Amino acid sequence: MKRSVFGLGMVMAVGLLPAACGPESQLDGELAGPGLEAMAGKPGSEDTNGTPKLAWDTWKEPVARALRFPLLNGDGTINQVILATWILGDPMDDGVGGGGAGGGGAGGEDSAGEGVSGHEVFDHTVRCALASGTAVTHNGKSYKGLGMVGGASVWTKEGLPEHVLNNVLECVIAFVNDKTDGVNVLLTGPNVSDDKGEHDKFLFGEAVWCADATGSVAVDVYPTRSFVRGCGMDAKAALEQRYCYKPEACNLVYKGILELNEECVRVGVPGSGQYKCNGRACTMTWLKDPDPEWCVPPATTPPIPPTPLPQ
Repeated sequence: MKRSVFGLGMVMAVGLLPAACGPESQLDGELAGPGLEAMAGKPGSEDTNGTPKLAWDTWKEPVARALRFPLLNGDGTINQVILATWILGDPMDDGVGGGGAGGGGAGGEDSAGEGVSGHEVFDHTVRCALASGTAVTHNGKSYKGLGMVGGASVWTKEGLPEHVLNNVLECVIAFVNDKTDGVNVLLTGPNVSDDKGEHDKFLFGEAVWCADATGSVAVDVYPTRSFVRGCGMDAKAALEQRYCYKPEACNLVYKGILELNEECVRVGVPGSGQYKCNGRACTMTWLKDPDPEWCVPPATTPPIPPTPLPQ
C-alpha cells in the first residue's frame, strides 16, 4: 500500500488510506489534514537496522552506564569499567567469544535473556557515537564509528553529558528491530549529524523518539500523522512490535500524534525533521516504505480442532 508523493514539497497524500489505527473518537478530524512534509535532501544520517530486541532489552542499561565513562584508556584499550559491564563478554576472557548478561556463549539466547551477546548493541553504539573513520578494537574485533550524533565523539576520552547520552541512545533505538532485518533508516534531529548522503527516498516520517536515562532507560515516542494513518495496525502496537521484547516492560511511552502534541516543537527548516520535545532535542526516524513490516499484525496460530473420537 503506497501513498502518492507529489509536488515540490513532496507532500505525502495520507488521505488515500483509511484511518486504521486508534479509536475513532480520538482520530475523528485529527487525521484529515495533510501529512508531514518531507524535504528532499534533508540533512541526517542513514544506517541499517537489525539490532535484536532481546539484545537491546538485555543491554540498554549497561550501555547507558558505559556512556557515562571514557570509552578508552590512554593506551587505546577499552576502559575496564566498560568491560566490567560484560557487554563484550567476560572481561577476564582473552577470547573473542564473549557471553551475554548471563555469561553464556556469544549469540546464545534463552527466554530469560541469559547468554545474549552484547556485540551488536555495542557495535551500533559505537557507530552512533564515534566520529566517522574512528575505530576501536577489542579481542581482534574492530568497531567503527559513523559520527551520527553531534558532540558524542568525545566519548573516547570522557563520559557523555546527559543530553548527548540520550541522543546516542535514541540513535541506537532507531535501529532496534528484528522483525525485518536490513531496513535502512534515516535519522534527523537538532543533534543528528549530516552524512551528506542522498536522502531523497526517505519520504515517510515514522516517529520522534526521546530517550531518558536518568533512571531506567525509557523512551517517549511520538508517531507522525502519516504513520498513524498508513499503518496496517494500531500505531502503538506497531511501535511496540518494532521496539519491545516485552511490551509490558520495555519503558516505551506512547505519546500520541506528533503534529498534534503540544509537547513537541518543530525547529529548523520546515520538512527537515528536527524537533524538541519538552525542551529536549530528540531524534526522528524516516523510512522509505509507508507501511513497514512492523505494521503487519503478528501471525496467530489457528486453534487445532479436536480429534474426533473413534466410533
